[in-house]
Amino acid sequence: MEIPGPCGSRDSDMSFKDNLRRDALNSFLNTNEFAESIQYTPKGGTPKTIKAVINRKRLTPGGEESGRVLQDQVEILIANDPVYGVSVINKGGDEVLFPEVLGGIDVNFVVIDVLGEDQGMWHLLVQK
Repeated sequence: MEIPGPCGSRDSDMSFKDNLRRDALNSFLNTNEFAESIQYTPKGGTPKTIKAVINRKRLTPGGEESGRVLQDQVEILIANDPVYGVSVINKGGDEVLFPEVLGGIDVNFVVIDVLGEDQGMWHLLVQK
């Protein structure tokens, strides 16, 4: 599913922000490339299926916490878009459902932090 620019504009008519959004949706959040489908439920809202890049590696805290591993936490990247992702994040209230390991059964996670955001994507920390 190719996401066009605003009003079907050509690349030369698009701003950097438009290109960033389009690249996030068409490249990074493409299930033929990096992404997989997850279920996202906004706090008090209706669940919807969106695409996400899931970083399932164990997170290691820095500094004085060095040597410990943060278990049951995962980083995900989703579209910052009201149609193909979400436009507002509710830390502690929004939930996501996806397999903890590839090919496994779906597990429920809660969004606990926004690690970053731009015009195209949210970078979220979720926890079981």
